[in-house]
Parts: sequence; C-alpha cells; structure tokens
Amino acid sequence: MASKEPILIICHIFPPAFGIGGRRWAKFAKALARRGHVVHVIAAETHQNRGLSPWTADIEHPGIIVHRLPWKYPEVITRWPLQSITDKLAYRFWLKVLPLFSTGNYLDKTIFWGNQLMRTAGELITAHGIRHVVVSGAPFRLNVFGTQLKQKHGIQLTSDLRDPWTWHMEFGHSMLTVRQLQEEKDFERLVIEQSDHVITPCAHMHGHLTGYYPEHAHKILRLPHVIDPDELKVQPRREDGACTRLIYAGTLYGAAEASEYIKQLLLAFDRLRGSSPQVYERTRLDLYITGAEAMIHKATIERAGHGEHIVFHAPLPASEINERISASDAVIAFMPSYKKNFLGTKFNETFYLRRPIIHVGDPGAVSEHIQLHKLGTSIPLARLPEELPRIITGSTPLELNASYDLSDQLLDHVTDRLVKEVLQLR
Repeated sequence: MASKEPILIICHIFPPAFGIGGRRWAKFAKALARRGHVVHVIAAETHQNRGLSPWTADIEHPGIIVHRLPWKYPEVITRWPLQSITDKLAYRFWLKVLPLFSTGNYLDKTIFWGNQLMRTAGELITAHGIRHVVVSGAPFRLNVFGTQLKQKHGIQLTSDLRDPWTWHMEFGHSMLTVRQLQEEKDFERLVIEQSDHVITPCAHMHGHLTGYYPEHAHKILRLPHVIDPDELKVQPRREDGACTRLIYAGTLYGAAEASEYIKQLLLAFDRLRGSSPQVYERTRLDLYITGAEAMIHKATIERAGHGEHIVFHAPLPASEINERISASDAVIAFMPSYKKNFLGTKFNETFYLRRPIIHVGDPGAVSEHIQLHKLGTSIPLARLPEELPRIITGSTPLELNASYDLSDQLLDHVTDRLVKEVLQLR
C-alpha cells in the first residue's frame, strides 16, 4: 500500500505504558497505519514496575513510530498508595513546591513537558512534512502545547478531550485556588479557540462544550471510543437460569467511592451466603482491576472471608479479558458519581459481547442508556447488598437486547469519520 500523509499524535500515556489513557489513540493509530499513514506518536517514557498496557499489541505495526520523552515530573506524586515515610515526606514536599513553579493545575503531569515536546514535535513536523497533529488530553496541558505548535509551525490541530476539563473537580481541580482554576479555564478557552477541530468521546461532554462555547460549536465533534473486533470474540452462551459467574474488568475509579463499593459488595456477598448458601458456594466474581489499589481491596475481601468467591487476578491482554467477559453470566461495572454520565469503552465492549451489565452507581446518562436499551440493570450503590443477591439467585432476571446495534462504534467506522470529518484527508 502506498504511503499516505503522515500524522503526529501526542498522547502522554501510550502502550506499553500502563493506563487507560493510551487505549483510544493506540486503536486509532493501528487503524490509520493499516490505511497507509505513517503515524508518529510522542508519549512519556514507560514507568518500570507499573505493569503493561493490555493494548500493547495494537501498536506493534510497522507504520507506528513512538518517540518517548522523559516524564520531567516528580514520580512520587504519581504513585499510590505511598508505602514509606520517605515517600510520604517527598509527596508533601512536592505538593508545596510545585505551585511555585507552575501555573494552573500543578498536578498535571505534563506541566514541565513543554520544552522537550516543542523540540521533538518540531523536528518531526519539519523532517516528515507533517501537517496534521492530534493532541489528546487529559493531561490537558498537552493541548495548550498543541496550540503553541500550531502558532509556530502552522499545522492543522485537532484537540482530543477524553475527559471533562474545568467543569469537573477531578484531576486535582478541587485542590486549586481560585486563581489557579481560572488559569485552567483560560487554558481551556485557548485550546477551544485555537484548535481546528475539538473532538470528544461522549454526548455529555459534547453538549457541555458546544453550549459553553457556542461560537465554536461548528468545529466540536463527538468521536466515540471504539469497539475493536480484533479483540472481541462473541462466544455461544449456556442458559441455566442463574447468574453465577460475574466479572469486573478495568479501573476502579475514585478512591473513596471505590472503598465504599467494596464495602457494599462484601455486604451483598454476606447476605447471599446467609440467605442462599448453596448459590453462594457456586458463585464467583473475578476481578481484573488495574492499579496499585487492587492489593488493598484484596486484603479487605480476604479478611471478610470471601476470598474464594471474590477473586483478584493480574491484568491480562485485552483479547484475553474479553474472552472471560464473553464466558461470564454478567459484567459488574462500578462508576463513581462523577462518571454517571460517561458511557465508557467497557460498556460498549460488554454490549458487543452480548453480556448483560450490572451498572453500580448514581442515576445518570449511563443508567438511562442501559435501561432504555435493555442491556442489563443499574443499581444505586446503597442498594447493592439487597439487589445483587436477587440477581445472582435469579429472582431478578437481567434483560438483554441481543439486537442492539453498535455498528457506528466499530473501529473502522469511527476511523472513517476521523479521516473524513476531522483530519479531512482523502
């Protein structure tokens, strides 16, 4: 295949580095490379002993060239939980020092990335005649650096906002002063104004951005997270009338709410063991939770005496995780309150595999979508101890609409839109 126009993607976390942040553009990079584009990626160096991305295989393509840059940010700030007194002291030290050397959100891991990013990106743009640059945030300071690249090199800039920016108190925004938060809002407006296109994965974010920046609504598009059939194999299912094999796969978001989720989950299994001991004995929940906090939750569950029924596993490649999802009776997906309106990748992959989902979290766009399309159920966290045993014993059946159409979420379809509507390439 003849080589097409080269593309530069800037994404701080990118496979094999551990983290969900690299999935979106690893998928697009693979699809673009298959179409003949040389895809250059600028990403952070991979931290040792942090695990590997389940999507590493996606970037093993001759058309994808990854350029790694040093973190330039105190590593201890990114580590959790902190194990030693030395680490805790260093953490406190940097929390006091970082605001003195940065503007806006000092917890943004790319605040010191600018010089090396501008140098490396500029060299690539000049050497390869790159006209199209995609910058993906969070971290959001990358998007600001993207505007500087546009001013200096005249590139076509696409800013991808994977997560809410200033209108949610995540990513450390709740810790900022009024002045620092205003600086972040100024950064956000700069990015929206200077970008040729702004893309976002979910309807809720698209609605906010087009409503808040109506004068730029014409260039703000929703480009969803993708379903990749390469890693999803739908398997025949047995029908035995009871839900006994459950699975949770992915990140456990929100430390405080996640701990409460584990507490309510244990209460649910306590109730199941007391009311239906035979069903309890043949029930198993497999947890493939990414992140260091998994070991803390594992210890809590083992102390409660449910270690043989709520079982932790090491992360697996995405294709293997999805095989286990396809073989399960249902998928549990806990979402903290701030994500109640964000229908993430795990949901669409579960729908594609034709497995019912048990959403645990506040009512919002996610719960409405599941209930409207009959794709499982949604349970408020406080009701989990009561409702989950009913589902497991079969007294509350799970609805599953096997004809739910996901064709507009497939990788090739969404990449077509990226190429034609965003990059506007032939």
